[in-house]
Amino acid sequence: MRERDFIRKHVAALAAVSTLVGVAVLVSWWRSSAVPEPDASAFRPAAVAAAVVPPASPAKATAVPAVPRSPSLANSAKTETERELEKKAFRLEMENAKLRGRLDDMLNWILDNVRGTFPLPDRQMANLRVVPVDTNMEVSADLAEVLRLDDAEIDRLDNAFIGTRAVLRELETEKISVDQPAEKQVVLSIPPYAEEGQFVREELYAELKQTLGPARFDRFRQIAEAGLEEKFEHFGEVDRTLEFEEVTDAASGEAQLFVRDERVLPSKDDPLRVDVAASERLVTELPDEYYAYWNWLPDYVTRFARNN
Repeated sequence: MRERDFIRKHVAALAAVSTLVGVAVLVSWWRSSAVPEPDASAFRPAAVAAAVVPPASPAKATAVPAVPRSPSLANSAKTETERELEKKAFRLEMENAKLRGRLDDMLNWILDNVRGTFPLPDRQMANLRVVPVDTNMEVSADLAEVLRLDDAEIDRLDNAFIGTRAVLRELETEKISVDQPAEKQVVLSIPPYAEEGQFVREELYAELKQTLGPARFDRFRQIAEAGLEEKFEHFGEVDRTLEFEEVTDAASGEAQLFVRDERVLPSKDDPLRVDVAASERLVTELPDEYYAYWNWLPDYVTRFARNN
């Protein structure tokens, strides 16, 4: 009994499965016959569009590897670069030339318009000392440089200095006296002539101020007045004594010339005091500064002159 029930259940299950499979096949067939078959031509453009790759944009073209240049192309590119550098260097040189020209113009303007002014502060200018004249009583190179003198100004100052020295020599000639206290010894005495000398000083300063202008004249007095006083014997304020004596050198037995030059000058700081400056020399040749007194020197002195 049990075996028959078991067989019956299996047969029923198989029948149910067969029924379900048949129903599924029928439904599938019905759907496929109800929906029309799609046209192949309708899908052709999309397929073609999907298959075609769009061209690269210009911005992405740089991603393409560059083709290496040939040696001739590289040489031509290098030559072009060199030409560009040469053109740039030429333009820079032209600009530099223009700048140099402008600089020269500016310097010339400064020399023409700022002449007589000095960059040094007054306290430094007070320490500067310049000898105003050379051995020929003409404008010294230092003075011409410091005051920025032009040729015309130098000529005017040369004439003023030389003329002043000539006038002072004439005044000395009127005052000088000669004494011979011993054999082969002569003493020249030049007494002061302060009043006449002051007049000569004023005439010289008037010419200097007119030539230099007020600013440079003040600078001249600040840096060169002390040297001017010395070169022009303090314009007659000095009491001067010159002593010449022929002596014999004990070792060699040769003749030598003893020269003593003494100046007595009233002190500028104290009217009751005098300043004495004296120099003594033993030479074999008469110094140049004493040739101005040739007419008052005896033969035993003039024989020590350079040409004798």
